[in-house]
Amino acid sequence: MSGQDSNKLRVNLNPISLEADLAYFGARLELVGEPETHYQAAQLKVYKALEAALEENLKRLRRKESRSRAKVKKEKKG
Repeated sequence: MSGQDSNKLRVNLNPISLEADLAYFGARLELVGEPETHYQAAQLKVYKALEAALEENLKRLRRKESRSRAKVKKEKKG
């Protein structure tokens, strides 16, 4: 592995881990509730942003998997 490759961030996206992360952030949002401090308000904002990003990644991953399954199905028929 070259030095350049070792600097790249490797992310293994799979639906199960993303769903678990979404559940975690959902629980954290419930625990924060109505923020009473600036810290809690900032924490709430970050959790909501992370939740939105995870949801988008999960949607994208599911679309990609769906296209891959459709392609494999088509190749088997053809």
